[in-house]
Amino acid sequence: MKVVVTGASGFLGQHLTAALLSKGHEVIAVLHKNTLPEYFKTDALRVVWGDLDNLVPIHDAIMQADAICHLAALIIRGYTDSWGAERSLRVNGLFTLRIAEFALEKPKTRMIFPSAGQIYRYSEIPVSEDAPIYPVERSMYYLVSKLLGELYIEHLRRIRSLPAIILRIGCCYGPGMHESVVSCFMNSAVAGLPLTVFDGGRPTQDFVYVSDVVNAIIAALETGDPGIYNIGSGRASSILELAQAVVKTFPDRDVPIEVDPPLEHMPASFPALAIEKAIAMWNYHPLSLSEGLAEYRRQLE
Repeated sequence: MKVVVTGASGFLGQHLTAALLSKGHEVIAVLHKNTLPEYFKTDALRVVWGDLDNLVPIHDAIMQADAICHLAALIIRGYTDSWGAERSLRVNGLFTLRIAEFALEKPKTRMIFPSAGQIYRYSEIPVSEDAPIYPVERSMYYLVSKLLGELYIEHLRRIRSLPAIILRIGCCYGPGMHESVVSCFMNSAVAGLPLTVFDGGRPTQDFVYVSDVVNAIIAALETGDPGIYNIGSGRASSILELAQAVVKTFPDRDVPIEVDPPLEHMPASFPALAIEKAIAMWNYHPLSLSEGLAEYRRQLE
């Protein structure tokens, strides 16, 4: 296939682009500011530049493509800056709408939209795709903008038969990811430094390794019914459990864990994502947290 990948220079975008090229697909990488590393250069890769204010190159690329992976997104600084809400709504919402409308111009062009698995209301049990959505406690300005993009795509899928698949992804981690709790812990462990766990390590996330996410995206490009699917590990781990798993990943090093006392109020946690729908559709079987961290270490080294 010839696949348009927006946000190809980002963490997930680089992993996906490399995997697509390795499988023999052609990639049209849509970039905005950052470039791709030199080792990506190949005849099967073409780069175009564009954004919401420069849509013509993106439109032209989509008219030549068989499928679209729309990964481009604006992540607000610290996830909490309300001044970034307007920009994130434009990029993550309106820009997504424009990409979806371009896809409609070319019939049967499949569109994959990686969204955020953190938009669900918290639950003690894994949440399925039809669980309540209520992203108000943490990272709200970013998550609301991703939800807006979802709604635009779902509207066009239901009303105009856009062949689109939305993947609600858990906390994706792996080599090349910066400014995440997993990368922070792994880098500290490599250096033999203590892992500092804030607030007693109580908040939870569904941590999913990047190769599992990439494999799910490629599977969705090739087959699968349009709609919404969860892509996670199927299990929520606390930050303290994550730190303990990282320590076990480095048995040859003496990596201490320093746990700060719990805060007065329990911070927002995210539930585990029920992944039965993805298992049934693509035989999706992700790595466990310990397996993913072990692979992460191998890649780092």
